[in-house]
Amino acid sequence: MTTLRTGQTTNFSNQGTEFQVSFQSTDGAVENGTAYTPDFKKYHGYYRQIPELRAVINKFASWTFGRGLKADKANQAKLDKIKGFGKDSARSVLKNQWRTAMICGDSFAHEVKDNQGRLTNLKPLNPDKIAIICNSQGIIEGYQQEGREELYSPEEIFHLSYERIADEIHGIPFPEALVDLILARNEAIADLRVESHRVTKPINFYEVETDDTTKLSAVETTINNAYKKSENVVIPFGVIKEIKGSMTMHHPFDILIWLKFLVRQFVTACGMPEIVMGWSENNSEASGNIVYLSFQQEIEDMQIYNEEQAKFQLNIEFELEFPASLEEKTQENNSKRGKGTSTDPKKDG
Repeated sequence: MTTLRTGQTTNFSNQGTEFQVSFQSTDGAVENGTAYTPDFKKYHGYYRQIPELRAVINKFASWTFGRGLKADKANQAKLDKIKGFGKDSARSVLKNQWRTAMICGDSFAHEVKDNQGRLTNLKPLNPDKIAIICNSQGIIEGYQQEGREELYSPEEIFHLSYERIADEIHGIPFPEALVDLILARNEAIADLRVESHRVTKPINFYEVETDDTTKLSAVETTINNAYKKSENVVIPFGVIKEIKGSMTMHHPFDILIWLKFLVRQFVTACGMPEIVMGWSENNSEASGNIVYLSFQQEIEDMQIYNEEQAKFQLNIEFELEFPASLEEKTQENNSKRGKGTSTDPKKDG
């Protein structure tokens, strides 16, 4: 690890100020085979409890499957058979699979088939209960479900992996690189709550003219009850000598600005533009369009992946239409700007 230096003179490595990233290998195949179970409980907890994370993942899933599945008559008939737990549609099942894959890296669904091997349903499974079983070459041999002795064959499980890298046999959880930001956000909100309470209900220190523990307890109870009920309190003369208010802590920066910064960093790290989240600042229409078009490429990549996996694993072909494309509008606007906008009379004709 290179030592962090400023001006090539000061060594900060022994002062605990050097930031380090731990080296990390892949969960690839080993000689005797490999088994991997996604850490769904951990990342599902983040998804369920962190509203920004939940909103971002939901938006990615919604934009990926936004306008539904377009298919010809034969493939639509296959899609119509997919009912999930009985009240699903093919779109809701596949959207659920993609959202789950983003949460913990992988999603699994049992491919229910009839005696002729035709797909009759797709039943989502709990990733926390499924182990991916690979041989020494890194090829999936099957899936082990907790509580089930027999392995599911690769052909029995519809498996999606989010951003699988190198030789790993699993995907990467979307929240994995966001944990520190999430914790910092939670800490900032907790600090803000404490500060808010200290303003409305400051801590006071009461100096009383007695050391009798019974009398002290009675005074404390009286004062605390008054605080809780927002009522006036009457204390006998000569009991309380002085009331000393606690100092209100002042931060070197506005904690609301810090919280806003953390949320913006979080959204940026997620690759989710502010304009898509429904808020943005200091962005012109032109810059907003460019950001939106960049986001469109990401969504179209997710759509292609889901289309490819459905064709490869389920033998179902469909098309996912992008919810609202700006590409044609942008080209049209550029075309209009190119006509009659020159300051050269010769070019304008």
